[in-house]
Amino acid sequence: MSISEKDTVRRRLMEMADERRDQAFSIADYIFQHPETSMKEYESSAYLAGVLRDEGFDVEYPYCGIDTAFKATKKNGDGPRICFLAEYDALPGSGHACGHQWIGTVSAMSGIVLADALKDFPGEVTVFGTPGEETGEGKPVMVEAGAFDGYNAALEIHGNYATTLAPVVVGIGGIDIEFFGKAAHAGEHPWYGKNALDAVIQLFNSINALRQQTMDGTRIHGIITNGGDEVNTVPAYTSARIEYRSQDQEYLEGLLKRIVACAEGAALATGCTMKWAHFEPTCEALITNPVLMELCRDHLPEFPELTESGIDFAGGASDTGNVSQVIPTFHPMIKMAQHGEGCHTEAFRDALLQPYAKERAIDSIKLLTEIGLDLLEDPELAYSLKVR
Repeated sequence: MSISEKDTVRRRLMEMADERRDQAFSIADYIFQHPETSMKEYESSAYLAGVLRDEGFDVEYPYCGIDTAFKATKKNGDGPRICFLAEYDALPGSGHACGHQWIGTVSAMSGIVLADALKDFPGEVTVFGTPGEETGEGKPVMVEAGAFDGYNAALEIHGNYATTLAPVVVGIGGIDIEFFGKAAHAGEHPWYGKNALDAVIQLFNSINALRQQTMDGTRIHGIITNGGDEVNTVPAYTSARIEYRSQDQEYLEGLLKRIVACAEGAALATGCTMKWAHFEPTCEALITNPVLMELCRDHLPEFPELTESGIDFAGGASDTGNVSQVIPTFHPMIKMAQHGEGCHTEAFRDALLQPYAKERAIDSIKLLTEIGLDLLEDPELAYSLKVR
């Protein structure tokens, strides 16, 4: 295909994105009006799967044994395999204060628009419905099931207060720790007891000391979930919930061992016993594929409002990191909140209802479509992409 013919296809897709503006806004509005928390996105997932089915995609729903996950695919022979990651879970109490209605919409619409290029190029376009991002219960399960195996690239955007092409999306793990002591009357003979509250307090003291020796960017944060039942009784049982974060996946795994050692030391010092278990899947650190990032940077001048901000640290976590560990992935933060509103706030939720955010969503659909089209047009480039 000649350069002029390729340009014709690109113009057609960009015009298609503009022509379907109202469809994009309608999808986002539906998801926003039906906020559902992680792994309970029954209406949102069914709606998105239905939209893609109506567009001629082959849809598997439910998918990977997850009631609210789906896979929607269009294919034309053998060629590059490109997938988009759609999220749609809301936050408890504050609804779509993380803007996932736009993540789901942009990914679905990018898939719909890019799939039109399969008239001209061989390949495969898939939209994965990935539930439970806020709790990390969706993509890690799908990764383990091999859902993303064989895809050449995964694309997804996240709304933000500034545009950042390589955000530091850290890995995060979470564990519950329990301490078991021995009850005794706190006034009459406390020396017969083994104080599980002392153990949990010592745990937090040890973690506070550990923080001084951790790599920059590391975070450890926790709560006491049970501190005892009676003030006049030596507590026989206490528990804590700890989360830990790092931008380096190997370091994250080592950090877990150090936190568990703090708990073991606290139990030993107080004469208690302890046990621990993960309460959530580990979300791994995001690897931004440099080639996909440069493809994006090449197209960015077409969208003046998406100029890179120079901010490179987000500090949050996402299970998209798990996908990035197995296939080349691009997950930029895109400016959708006009006045600096930060994620997970009501101000951010409300900002993403404004006309500015809607226009940036259309820009994002076009941007992801252009990156996908670059790969369909150049199979050798698509096949050469590596995770690391």
